[in-house]
Amino acid sequence: MNLEAKLQQLKHAAQKSSTEAELERQLEYLQRLETRAVAPFPLPAQRVPKGIEEYIDGGVEQNKLGDFFAARQALPFGRPYGKLRIGDLSTTELHPLNLFLPGAALPEPSRLMFLDTETTGLAGGTGTCAFLIGLGAVEGAQFVVRQFFLRDYPEEKAILAALSEALENYEGLVTFNGKTFDVPLLETRYALARMKSPFARLLHLDLLHPARRLWKLRLESCALGHLETEVLGVHRQGDVDGSEIPGIYFDYLRTGDARGLQPVFYHNALDIISLAALTTEMAGVIAAHTANTDDAARPAFVNSTSSIDLFSLSRIFERSGAQELSISTCRRAIDAGLPQTIETQALWQMASQHKRRREHDRAVELWIEVTSREEQFAIRALEELAIHYEHRRRDAKTALDYAERAFEFLNSRGENYESSPSLAACQHQRFIHRLKRLRRKIDEQGKRLVI
Repeated sequence: MNLEAKLQQLKHAAQKSSTEAELERQLEYLQRLETRAVAPFPLPAQRVPKGIEEYIDGGVEQNKLGDFFAARQALPFGRPYGKLRIGDLSTTELHPLNLFLPGAALPEPSRLMFLDTETTGLAGGTGTCAFLIGLGAVEGAQFVVRQFFLRDYPEEKAILAALSEALENYEGLVTFNGKTFDVPLLETRYALARMKSPFARLLHLDLLHPARRLWKLRLESCALGHLETEVLGVHRQGDVDGSEIPGIYFDYLRTGDARGLQPVFYHNALDIISLAALTTEMAGVIAAHTANTDDAARPAFVNSTSSIDLFSLSRIFERSGAQELSISTCRRAIDAGLPQTIETQALWQMASQHKRRREHDRAVELWIEVTSREEQFAIRALEELAIHYEHRRRDAKTALDYAERAFEFLNSRGENYESSPSLAACQHQRFIHRLKRLRRKIDEQGKRLVI
């Protein structure tokens, strides 16, 4: 049963009335009572006449540590997924994502594994385990999703061994919040099972943090489900909320009814596919904007990139040390039109970059523009102008004018200017010293003129 068939089955199940569902649960309970005398301690998959294979397209597999349930879905490259196609992952150059991996480089797509887990809770610790481990990878002309399922706790060593074996031929790992949650949790399970973790040798890209850097300014949320809708154009149907998944698994352990697991497998598979698609999309956007071409020669989807995303991209370039590219991208974002608050941030960023490059005249032009914007940035711009005219232009009078304007802003805002009263007091004191020094310099210059 493929993902589309699962979705259709979910829609059909959702049409049943609550009364019918309750009657079915009671009937299954009576059936389980009849079989309990025959098998007093069966696995959940054995406590009903039809096991998990009836609802999930997969089967029981075995390794040296025991049995476990595994599902497999193969998606052809030509299959659409939102605005992309599944095969785009195999043809997209992923090296632009090395911006987020200082001193390292992602392997080619065929050597990259995408991982996502469903767990018994979000708190972590030794009491939490991954009951469903999903993996996605390019294999030939398909993107293959494999899922290892824990039918009961005694099978955990078997699925951990299966995970290690599945990762043997891969060099890189991509997750979404995996560095904080999925991988540490799995490493804990390996340690408790006294097994060697396979993750130490793998290059790990946690896509959550790059996604936040690129899309957080524009989108209210960088949750994976929100990103797949807003960035990829994917709208899930028949999905289950992630917060409900632990309860569904515990119901399965208690009752042996595997029917409720169907949307959990579907949810996990879509998370993996979306993770791969977002990796492809982000690499493509960064690559297109690093190309040395003018706007007219850029691909159409690049010219349609949001101006806010362009500004976020300029900050990514700045952080990676590509100053020239950062400035040009930031200028394109401003020219495309930004909301005023973000435009002020962009102007401030460009001014700071020109200052670092010792292009002081350009920085001064931008600082002057910022002085008419939000007070938070205006005060900082006025201070930079005061520093510039005092130490570079040797013009104490102009420097004093800018310092006095900044001091007036500070006094008008009072202690509420800074979130911390101590920082506000420090900044206030710094301007007092600057004003005294500048007035003293002007007095000394006047005395020398008189003499």
